[in-house]
Amino acid sequence: MPVFIKSQTIQTQTEEVFVGITNKVQYIINEMIYEKRLDADSFEATVTVFAPHTTAAIISYENADPEVQHDFLTALDSMMPVKQEMKHDNAAAHIKASMLGCSETIPVHKGRLMLGPKQAVYLVEFDGPRFRTITVQVRY
Repeated sequence: MPVFIKSQTIQTQTEEVFVGITNKVQYIINEMIYEKRLDADSFEATVTVFAPHTTAAIISYENADPEVQHDFLTALDSMMPVKQEMKHDNAAAHIKASMLGCSETIPVHKGRLMLGPKQAVYLVEFDGPRFRTITVQVRY
């Protein structure tokens, strides 16, 4: 099974934020299909999106209402408040990121990510602003 891997840097703007990366991931898939001269209409694969960071996460999540992102961060803060006394200064960021995970695997059908109509892929920042890397691995 052939594998294509590409990384991209993303700059986050605030301490905690959802950064939509669906278009970036799809662009990498399209770029690979073009470079390898594959037929997009018959292209089937799985894509893994990975963030090699301990205070950021990758998730597929609600994309229809941006208020849901606020509610999600509020719910995480209620479980793991930033101001909670911990031995490590940004322990809350580490715990939140590990609760969500550092990767998502998504099927690709006919060259397109198989996300639901209200789903998108996000990098979730918990210790920004920072430069973050995402790695996209396509197995086809």
